[in-house]
Amino acid sequence: MKDALKEALLFDFYGNLLKEKQREIYEASVMEDMSLSEISEEYGISRQAVSAMLNRCRQSLSGYEEKLGLIKRFEETGKLAREIKGVAEAIHKNTGNKEAVRIASLADRILGDL
Repeated sequence: MKDALKEALLFDFYGNLLKEKQREIYEASVMEDMSLSEISEEYGISRQAVSAMLNRCRQSLSGYEEKLGLIKRFEETGKLAREIKGVAEAIHKNTGNKEAVRIASLADRILGDL
């Protein structure tokens, strides 16, 4: 997984577990692509403090994923739902089984919710 995508997913899943100021600064850096200098200026803290806070946030978010594994389960659920959809479509194509269409539709709903 690319770093930017990984950071965005970590923030989406666990960002609310950060303290408010940490969340704001992390969001400014990762989601809004602000530089350390821009964040430093906006929050009235040194670049060093911003950098240290971002590193702590990354460690915290990664730690949450290590302990809870929500992103891993999210990705596995999507993979399984896509596999179920593919199998159901193949069954329908090969046998004309109409229930297979319903199964594929349910898999689509699961994927849409992810």
